[in-house]
Amino acid sequence: MDINPQVASLTKSATLKITALTKQIKKQGKDVVNFAAGEPDFDTPDFIKKAAKEAIDQGFTKYTPSTGDLKLKEAIARRLERQGNPFSDKNNIVVTAGAKYAIFLALLSLASEGDEILIPLPYWVSYPEMVKLTPAKPKFIQLSQENNFKLTPELLEKSITPRTKVLLFNYPSNPTGATYTRQELLQIAQIVEKNNFYVLSDEIYEALVYDQREHVCLASLGKAVERIVTVSGLSKTFSMTGWRVGYLAANQKLVDAVSNICGHTTSCPCSISQAAAIAALENQEWESKVKVKFQERRDLLYSRLSQIKKIIPYNPEGTFYMFCDIRETGLNSLEFCSQLLDRELVSCIPASPFGQEGFVRVSFATSTEQINKGADRISTFMEKL
Repeated sequence: MDINPQVASLTKSATLKITALTKQIKKQGKDVVNFAAGEPDFDTPDFIKKAAKEAIDQGFTKYTPSTGDLKLKEAIARRLERQGNPFSDKNNIVVTAGAKYAIFLALLSLASEGDEILIPLPYWVSYPEMVKLTPAKPKFIQLSQENNFKLTPELLEKSITPRTKVLLFNYPSNPTGATYTRQELLQIAQIVEKNNFYVLSDEIYEALVYDQREHVCLASLGKAVERIVTVSGLSKTFSMTGWRVGYLAANQKLVDAVSNICGHTTSCPCSISQAAAIAALENQEWESKVKVKFQERRDLLYSRLSQIKKIIPYNPEGTFYMFCDIRETGLNSLEFCSQLLDRELVSCIPASPFGQEGFVRVSFATSTEQINKGADRISTFMEKL
């Protein structure tokens, strides 16, 4: 076999595949309602684009340090300091080509032969595939609907073995929208301290929490800070998905390992994107505006879907995704999404690639007009079904 078996075993990203199909159908002139999107519907804000243009005009087009431009790392450090993260020093931060790459770099640096990587299920589609590219093995923790798809201390402790090396922990969660209180996170931090494993805390949706909830940085709690790796980025909050700017904050030993990999792979993140990211992080008002807009959309979608028989939506505490139970339809998640797209031109994501059959992920990263139109079409689809 010519291809590395670890690479050959990878499954293509279902979310990217369906998003691409949705865009292709739209290009054919068809009026598709896109509930599949994993990115905001609005453009990158003008103040961010302006900073990028100025960077080009000023010749900021050469290599930066492999771990990121100093000014950007300082801006990230200030953000982490406001969150109480102990790794709010520029030397503990690595800027990467997207948060996804930060997660992969940390996994690659930590995972050894025989290690187990704990992944709560349902999971973001790329987590198991990333683990496949390391010597370690994924071990899944089935979360319960009764607990709103949250990782409980009991579930976590039951899953730990002498081989446990890393917990891949995403909150607010893609795909369920669940997030955690300070007390719930403190319980997890105490288990980490007791059992001495790492946590990759993927907090990419940190700014998108609703109903006056606060986002609490896991690394700010407990005494296990040396084993908490915080990952985030600018893609979701600032609609910078294509700019590819993410970062991680961790102990010096891990940062050194990650930095070595960066130096021999990407060399550095895009200089123009980094200049744009500085402008984004310096704006203290944008995030609150986005949060208000997304909560309005969430409330509308939840209200509309709750009125449709045989669909049970879970009201998300964060992100811009709504996880919906469609088992009463008699269709599996792929059948449901395929038929909905084919018959009513509404695109959403089946949850089977997230490890959870019988559910779909509906994105409300779209306008209220599109939400109403999509809900009308789903209602029609269910009536015909």
